[in-house]
Amino acid sequence: MNTTALSYALGTVICWGLYSVLLHKGSQLMTLAGNPDMGSRMKAFLLVGVAYFVVGIVGPMVMMKLKGTPLNFPTGGVVWSFVAGLAGAIGAYFLLMALSSGTSPMESKALVLLVPAIVFAGAPIVNAVVSITKDGVWGQTHWQFYAGIILAAAGVAMVMQYRPLATPAGAPKPAPAPMPAAISGPIAPFPSLIFPVPPLAPGYVDVTTRTWRVS
Repeated sequence: MNTTALSYALGTVICWGLYSVLLHKGSQLMTLAGNPDMGSRMKAFLLVGVAYFVVGIVGPMVMMKLKGTPLNFPTGGVVWSFVAGLAGAIGAYFLLMALSSGTSPMESKALVLLVPAIVFAGAPIVNAVVSITKDGVWGQTHWQFYAGIILAAAGVAMVMQYRPLATPAGAPKPAPAPMPAAISGPIAPFPSLIFPVPPLAPGYVDVTTRTWRVS
C-alpha cells in the first residue's frame, strides 16, 4: 500500500472511530428538560443528514466544478451509488439506535464500547464475504481467512465479556458483608461416644486450666 492510500485509510479509521462516540454524545445533548426521550435520536440523525449533505453534495459539486468534470451520470452508476448511499445511511441509523438503546446509565456507557466493537469487527467480514461471493473466488481462499473471521468474533466476545463498568456518580457502594457475631455462653459438655459418663453440673469451660467450672 502506498503512502497516499495509507494516509486516507488512517483518516477513515480516525473518523469512523470517533463517529460512534460523537453520535452518542450528540444524541444525549439533544434531550429536552422534562422530555428526555422526545425525539433526541431523530434530531441527532437529522444533523447527520445535514452533514452528509454538506460533505457529500456540496463538496463534490464544488470539486467537479473546479476540475471541469462533465455532469453526466450513467444509469448503472446512479443506481449502485444510490444503493450504497442507502446502505450507509441505514447503517448510520442502526448505529444511532444501538448506541441509544441502553436501559440504564451504566448500560448506555457500556454500549459506546460494545456497539463499535461489533460494528467494526463485523463490517470487514461482511465486506470480504460479499466481495468473494461476487467475484466467485471461494475456491482460492486460504485457511488464514477463516482464522481471521474466528479471531474477529473472539475479539468481539472478549470485549463484551471483559468491558470495564463504571459506577454511576452518586450511587451507593455495596456495603461490606457483616462479620459473623462471636458465640458466647457456656459450652455444653460433649457426650462420650465410647463410655457413658454421668452428666456434668451446669457451668463453663476454663480454657486456661482445661477444667470444667460449676456455676
